[in-house]
Amino acid sequence: MIAALPDIELPHGDSPELVLVQATPAERIESIKLNSTEWKGPLDLDSYIAREETLLQQRLTKNRLSCWVLVDRREPEDRRTILSSCETYKKAAMVARGGKLENALAHGVGSVYCRPEFRGKGYAKRMLQELSKKIDAWHTEGDRGERPLFSVLFSDIGKRFYAQFGWKPHPSSHFELPSIPKEEYSSAAIATTLPEIRTLRPEDVQRCMCNTDVIQKEREVLRKASLHSSGPKVAITPDFDHFSWHWAREEFYSQKIHPGREIPTTKGAGDDDAKVYCAWNRNFGSTPEENTLYILRWVYNEPSSPEETEKTVNAMAAILRRAQLEAYDWNMANVTFWNPTPLLEIAVALLDPTAEIVHREKSSIAALRWSGNPEEQVDWFCNEKYAWC
Repeated sequence: MIAALPDIELPHGDSPELVLVQATPAERIESIKLNSTEWKGPLDLDSYIAREETLLQQRLTKNRLSCWVLVDRREPEDRRTILSSCETYKKAAMVARGGKLENALAHGVGSVYCRPEFRGKGYAKRMLQELSKKIDAWHTEGDRGERPLFSVLFSDIGKRFYAQFGWKPHPSSHFELPSIPKEEYSSAAIATTLPEIRTLRPEDVQRCMCNTDVIQKEREVLRKASLHSSGPKVAITPDFDHFSWHWAREEFYSQKIHPGREIPTTKGAGDDDAKVYCAWNRNFGSTPEENTLYILRWVYNEPSSPEETEKTVNAMAAILRRAQLEAYDWNMANVTFWNPTPLLEIAVALLDPTAEIVHREKSSIAALRWSGNPEEQVDWFCNEKYAWC
């Protein structure tokens, strides 16, 4: 384990001797060990490290993830005291301005961590200041295709801290529905009025939710939106790699927590007639109450008539009902999905008229930092759980 300097020798957060550097392989593992006390959940340390190694090999992150450590430049490599750490991920993105849309590069920022014994010394602040400089340098240097136009992170410490470094909070709301047993799923009065839906395996999600037509539709939504208001319209591209990363995470947990059970193969649900689909994953927490089935993303066509609206809403309600059953089957406490659209609000009301939207103020606050003019008003589309990092 990399030794820590005695407290009396620690430089202050504004010291010129502090630098943010890419971690060596050994330092990356050390940073994982350090943050495990807060984020390993029900896993033991070895399993937590194995989880991180598994996720590193996914298409979304392989050769696209960088681990950063704030250290004292005077210490030798691989013997440096890690004062604070974080990760960045290169992500495919879309940006539209003035009716023109382009493929772009974005960065996801995650695993922002400062050791408890070092907190209050300004290390996290210094790290993010230095990281902001690096992101700005990436934006102005190198080939155009490798210049990130924006970065995103999801704050668990509220809206203010990251905003001072340019990561401005964006809509962060969700619905939460309880899991339900099979008896309740079948006997509920509404069950007889909802359409039949089917569950989706990975290949179904890829075919129904990640095909060329779906991506082109999202691109056109951004392009048209940019015609009617100023400021960039952006989205993290909802590609299959994002879903696969979330599923690799849930499958790792399921093998550790339910070793005698097959890994979950049902990855979502859909209505082919209404062309409404969702992909989900199971998030295993430290307690049953923290277990959550997250709907990662919804795909549907905007209806153009009252009849189509009713058909779409009923399909959404049926899919949510099926998600509640799936959640119960895997000992998930609830089903949660982010930033519901008006149609999804109506669908939820069909199932539970008392359900209310939760506007998050502390956890999973979606925040975006635009690398261009900081005065521009950026609109974040497809701000759903799949983009979480």
